[in-house]
Amino acid sequence: MNAAAFRIRFRSEWKRGVVAGAALAAFSIGARPCEAAVIHAEPMQGEKIRIDGDLREWPSRMTELSETLSGSASGGDPKASVVIGYDDTALYVVLKVVDGKIARTASAGASEDHATLSLAIPQGGGYTTRDIELYPGSPGKSAGAVKLKGAALKGAKLVEAPIDKGYTIEAQIPWSALPETAKVRVGLRAAVRFTDADSPGSVKAVIGTSSNKVGRGLPPLPFSTEQGLQTLLVKDKGLSPNPTREAYGNVSGDGMVERVAVYGPYLTIVGPRFRGGTEFYFGELGTDSGSQVTRLELEDCDGDGLSEIVIQKRVGSKDEYREILQIMKVGRDDSPFAAFQHEVGIKTKDGYAANSVSVKGGSIEISQGKYDGLDPATYSELLPSGMGAVLLPWESTKTRSFKWEGDTFKPAGEASWTPKVAKQGPKAGPKPKSGKAAAADQPPPPRPPSADELLDRVYALYKKDRGVGGGKPRFDFVTDVAGDSGPERVLVHDKDLLVFGKGFRAGTSYAFITIGVGEGKDILDVTARDLSGDGKAEIIVRGVLHAKASQALGGDMVDRYALFVYSIQGDALARVFAAETGRAVGKDRILGSVAFSPGEKGTRIELRPGRALGWSEKTYPFPEDSTAAGGLEPLLLPWSSANHRRYGWNGSAFAGE
Repeated sequence: MNAAAFRIRFRSEWKRGVVAGAALAAFSIGARPCEAAVIHAEPMQGEKIRIDGDLREWPSRMTELSETLSGSASGGDPKASVVIGYDDTALYVVLKVVDGKIARTASAGASEDHATLSLAIPQGGGYTTRDIELYPGSPGKSAGAVKLKGAALKGAKLVEAPIDKGYTIEAQIPWSALPETAKVRVGLRAAVRFTDADSPGSVKAVIGTSSNKVGRGLPPLPFSTEQGLQTLLVKDKGLSPNPTREAYGNVSGDGMVERVAVYGPYLTIVGPRFRGGTEFYFGELGTDSGSQVTRLELEDCDGDGLSEIVIQKRVGSKDEYREILQIMKVGRDDSPFAAFQHEVGIKTKDGYAANSVSVKGGSIEISQGKYDGLDPATYSELLPSGMGAVLLPWESTKTRSFKWEGDTFKPAGEASWTPKVAKQGPKAGPKPKSGKAAAADQPPPPRPPSADELLDRVYALYKKDRGVGGGKPRFDFVTDVAGDSGPERVLVHDKDLLVFGKGFRAGTSYAFITIGVGEGKDILDVTARDLSGDGKAEIIVRGVLHAKASQALGGDMVDRYALFVYSIQGDALARVFAAETGRAVGKDRILGSVAFSPGEKGTRIELRPGRALGWSEKTYPFPEDSTAAGGLEPLLLPWSSANHRRYGWNGSAFAGE
């Protein structure tokens, strides 16, 4: 995810009608005309504010209450304009009012002269709206008053002062008087109305910044970093000012809530104290628009009291895409990084598969879901690199689980099922045959072993010979990989890939090979399909290798994502292909891709360059490999001169073409 953050710095130059900002480019928020009826809140932190009715410390540009909501405001009476300010302790409301006289009584009733601030605060997926009433005092008769729900608002102050043809109101509303704002001071919405009475009980007109009075219907009340986000990101890139998705929660810092939102193809984070309250974050999501983000939620996955960002997004076009679940954690530098990602859906010209996804606390469960049109006999889509693949309806895995361990999600087991996908039948036209057109008929898709196929005696022999414990295999299915047409059991026990069956070695022994990863949990996925064209399935394994970079490269941990292919040759398992398909250091990564297509013999394996997240050609810290590195065919980089590498079956292994 490419990311950037803009710092917004304000200083008091309001007497000249300017608010200064610095962040890659200068901008002036206070100097521009207000858009529609949006009131841009002014930061007052560090300013010496006196609640005395004298408005010299406030900017000269104010937002007009330009809508007549009821009655008549002819002849410029009433007329009013407003400024809203804030600091860590209070919200300030300042008005200039053109009005012939103040109509007030000691009771400060609804049909007397007063202003109303309707303030909407994000709460629990909706908004809580508070109507704060500001009553100017009537000299010699009644004092100014600030009321909420008909009662005096604790700790609030208000002073009015006469000006030509009217008066000013300067009010201070402590945040402590509004419990909903104790942690939420982002994403607020507001409108201001002024009620003008000819005499107490006789309302002449009501004017305001908006006719809406409640919740989401109110215009935004953006604070400084929100204004910066709108100016430097949304406007600069021509995006809609309204996010397609948003969520509120504490993702960083001291307990104050941040707003996480999607604007176009960008994920943004902003908050009152996020990055010191002077910066906002934005990063590319890898989508073309916000409509491709199907899920945005906040969930505390690691139990540290801070929420992680749960994103589900569709990468590709409207008609052909991959759907990816991604969980972002905000790091110590207040930048999010991908702590987990997994493919959970795919749509092709033939059909789709959409997995069900559950994220609760520190657990993720990805399960078989809805599907239509896909056929195991013709399915030949790319396998993703660096993440688990979508569960397809003919696979033996029903559910794949993950749990938070350390600083990321780790595999926590799988549940099997008997696939219920209906056969789609061959496509129109002649049936593909072996050779150039296609491989021989595929062996049956992997499925869970039946009681008769478990062959517990042979499995027990393996455990005894290898001296392993009684733990359950992480991957376990049957398909035809050797011998007669009957199926063999294929399983992964820790790092060992194991094959046995009734028709293999007379049903009395097994074959195994150790997969070259550091730990069993580094094996991400295991499946099988015929790649060599002999009617027997090869076993396809995806895993991740961990290595420490040199001191010259910072000594960070390097994750190399790899594709391994194994085949039964004689009575033994052999590795017939291995390639690096991705590389990552922290939040920076290269994502390659793998395609399977008909070859001269069987199926061709094709490596293709993918995308770079975080790195560029100039910042990528590793030399580009041109030959096998560590036994793996080299990773194709997005800036490589080659746009693919192809490998065909030569009778014993896959070799470069």
